[in-house]
Amino acid sequence: MLKRRMADGNPWETVQQINQAWVSGEVGQIDELFHPNAVIVHPGFEGRTEGRDDCVQSYLEFAMQAQVHRLDAFDEQIDVVDNTAVVSYGFEIEYEMNGQGYTDSGTDLFVLTRAPGGWQVIWRTLLMDEG
Repeated sequence: MLKRRMADGNPWETVQQINQAWVSGEVGQIDELFHPNAVIVHPGFEGRTEGRDDCVQSYLEFAMQAQVHRLDAFDEQIDVVDNTAVVSYGFEIEYEMNGQGYTDSGTDLFVLTRAPGGWQVIWRTLLMDEG
């Protein structure tokens, strides 16, 4: 089982811990990496998931339904001002769901806040590439 801990000084590490958890299917211990009032805006801004429990549940549901074959993250950008960080990176993912293969790419965008124990996600969305 993967050990989770809040990343004290590096918001990118928090994002990488979350990615490692859902790619490996071990999502159960990422709660502390999300702020209690976290929001995930769905791709295309078509709906939203609100609150830590529901955000973590959305990762768990994906991990239970999909088998990730490859996730490449690149061109990460991390901007920190006081207790707020914006993290973005390009991604390419290959996964299988219900026996069908998918390949997607785009930009993953996170906003994090520095909590007493380390960085926590407060907002996230995916900007999918067209095509």
